[in-house]
Amino acid sequence: MEFRVPDMSCGGCASAITKAVAKLDPAAKVQIDVAAKTVKVESSVNPGDIASAIAQARFHPIVIVS
Repeated sequence: MEFRVPDMSCGGCASAITKAVAKLDPAAKVQIDVAAKTVKVESSVNPGDIASAIAQARFHPIVIVS
């Protein structure tokens, strides 16, 4: 699944998002491109739940591909 996170702007943001996803699914694979403001996640968890975890980290994810 892939998300656009328009308010992600730095490595610290990327770290916070990675930690939020890992808290929900420790086995998830997370790839982040800060410049493109995208987050790709390989997980068996529902995309809505992943989006909620990112939102709880105070970001505003938009699902691109689930």
